[in-house]
Amino acid sequence: MNETTMKEIYTFSKGLPGFEELKAFEIQQHDEVFSLLTAVDNPAISFITINPFDFKVDYEFELSPENVDELSITDPGQVLVRSIITIHSEMSKSSANLLAPVVFNREKKLGKQIVLQNTDYRTKHYLWKREEEGGEV
Repeated sequence: MNETTMKEIYTFSKGLPGFEELKAFEIQQHDEVFSLLTAVDNPAISFITINPFDFKVDYEFELSPENVDELSITDPGQVLVRSIITIHSEMSKSSANLLAPVVFNREKKLGKQIVLQNTDYRTKHYLWKREEEGGEV
């Protein structure tokens, strides 16, 4: 299955922050850029996500050993990363949450939103760099 046809269900053992009671989420690629992360038990809870590396090529973070264990990651090839975005009525102001990426183990079908520690990333980074503001909200 290629990324543009991907539609898979993942288990989030702790839910997502603010939605801890929801443990199963489906991720479905919408087009070449955007995907939808939707709660299986409550489809009204849905988030638009992107591959953050498509928008910020120097984006990087390291998973803690606890997160690696929790997601049963044994190989970097298992990992899929998405960032939840906020669409603004003025598209140039739409932003991505780079502080708390959603990390998936594609083989084990496990997912977790991870709040990064000791980083300059914020919850709102413009998707498209705004020269007058340096790319951050």
